[in-house]
Amino acid sequence: MLSALLSSPNDVSPWLAVFGRCHLVLLHAPLGMLPALAVLEYGTALLRRPTPRGPVLALAWLCALGAAAAVASGLVYAGEDQADGELLGQHKVAGIVLGSLCLLQALLALRARRAPFRIVLLLALVAMVPTGHLGGSITHGRDFLFEPLHPKVRAPDPPNGTAGPATATPASSDGAASEFTRTIAPFLERTCTKCHNEDKKKGKLLLTTREGIEKGGENGAVLVPGKPDESEMLVRCLLPIDDEDHMPPEEKPQPTAAELAALRAWIAAGAAF
Repeated sequence: MLSALLSSPNDVSPWLAVFGRCHLVLLHAPLGMLPALAVLEYGTALLRRPTPRGPVLALAWLCALGAAAAVASGLVYAGEDQADGELLGQHKVAGIVLGSLCLLQALLALRARRAPFRIVLLLALVAMVPTGHLGGSITHGRDFLFEPLHPKVRAPDPPNGTAGPATATPASSDGAASEFTRTIAPFLERTCTKCHNEDKKKGKLLLTTREGIEKGGENGAVLVPGKPDESEMLVRCLLPIDDEDHMPPEEKPQPTAAELAALRAWIAAGAAF
């Protein structure tokens, strides 16, 4: 039944969709309770004091219930936009494994099986790291964590607002950088590709390749060469920022007037790659 719901995101109940979006809140429950369990269980063992079975049992079951809610909401949320990609698949598997470990440790705590409980708790703590990392990579991009360690070199603006080639820009066969490579690709990378890449494809739209841009997304074409006012790639950027169809989302980096002018000119000139 759940798979049927996920296969038709447009027909999902609004309340179910709200539950799916609660994944961003619910996932913090097991991530917070697992370290607390570790402190109670391993801390008392190191101090050679009796483990408080009541608090451990209560926390273990709260963790299991929180993990179950996080997994269920995550599956609903993943199906809402029919997202795909390697990262999403890995995150699903890791999340289900982590949720299963949380449930297993709750059952072991109920049966007062100390040694197996501690082993499963340790495995859950280990599984929590890649699960969280994969989720963050889906939301913010594959290189989000280490991106500050690899700053991109930005060429200085040319004087008097004149156009000039960017540093280290690939050149075409005639030695001049294409307009797409020089201005449009950096604009898309800064404002669009965090959500429309090989790992996420929000709205089934891929903006990191020529083929993806020309194909468009689930709502059709986003680029009509020669017709900027009919190209959703530009039209959505020009909508009021509080419009639900405005892109990029309000909380994301927004295009500048110069970038929008360059995008309009590129499309009007035929959108050559």
